[in-house]
Amino acid sequence: MLRLLINYQNDPRFTSIMGVLAGWLLLFVGAAMMMAKQGQWLPVYLLLQSLLIVGLFSLANGEDYIAALFGILSMQIMQWTNPKVGAVWISFFAVLMTLPLTHAYGLLGGVAIALIYTFGSILLASYTLAARHAQEAYGYNQTLMRQRQDANRQLQEYAKQIQHLAVVRERHHLARELHDSVTQTIFTMALTAQSTLILLDLDQSRAGEHLERLNQLAQSAIIEMKTLIDELGPTQIAQGDLAIVIQQHIQGRLLSEKLSVSLKVEGSTLLEPLEERMLFRITQESLNNILKHSRSNQAMILLHLTEPFWIEISDQGQGFDWEHIANSAGIGLKSMRERASEIGWKLRVTTSPGAGTSVRVEKG
Repeated sequence: MLRLLINYQNDPRFTSIMGVLAGWLLLFVGAAMMMAKQGQWLPVYLLLQSLLIVGLFSLANGEDYIAALFGILSMQIMQWTNPKVGAVWISFFAVLMTLPLTHAYGLLGGVAIALIYTFGSILLASYTLAARHAQEAYGYNQTLMRQRQDANRQLQEYAKQIQHLAVVRERHHLARELHDSVTQTIFTMALTAQSTLILLDLDQSRAGEHLERLNQLAQSAIIEMKTLIDELGPTQIAQGDLAIVIQQHIQGRLLSEKLSVSLKVEGSTLLEPLEERMLFRITQESLNNILKHSRSNQAMILLHLTEPFWIEISDQGQGFDWEHIANSAGIGLKSMRERASEIGWKLRVTTSPGAGTSVRVEKG
């Protein structure tokens, strides 16, 4: 505009030149709004702008700097359409600018000037395309970041739900164990105490037996409460320390006094930390059941740490009728099944009356 103003301010064509240039600028300013609403108008817009530029060439005697307006159109093309379509339009612009330039500067000079402005248009178009790709990549990264944030929030909510379910499960386990074992033991203690009070008046010689029974029940209640407290306490197992933690549990005061347990380990493959923690809990629960129900003072643990991986806890106690108890198994067996399922292992119980019990947990 400045060069046209300087060169043609006193020329009779000045008003016409400024009018055409003003029309080009109005279309340029309104183009963004028009393309955002109706992109199909792009060819019409480009064609109108091209005709206006050709008109400027005609009015201004083919001044070469007018061809720079095609560079601006090339930038808009790359902003709004794909590179192939843009290349077609830029080729079309090259032809349009070559015709008036060859008329004004001759064939060789016009083609040379047209090539310079064509390469300039290509350079501007490439810059716009790169900026467009960068903006699209930024938008894509922002979308991914929002999706990741949403995924993290969902994972946090899921983790909270899992933690809540774990707490509920442990509370349920504690309540059932208290009901199935400690509560019944204390109830029996109360009955024994009442019987002892009666015998103190009727037959004091038999009262000693009831007091001894009362002492045994109290010791049993203490053992059961200690076992429950140990289960509820946090057990941290470093990877590869499963056998060591089991051995430490076996050597605990209550187990060593009431139950002799042998541990045999085959292999040395490392299991996942969660697997080791769940297997320890299953072992702990199995030994607890042996203490309470088997009427045996011996047990054996086989830990097989080569494929196929498995652990087996067995005793030679009184056993039980599995078919009779399978559908009404206590919380202990249910808890062991849940823990085995949580790590993708399978639990199998083998038992029969008078033949002991074997609990086997196998991977796969």
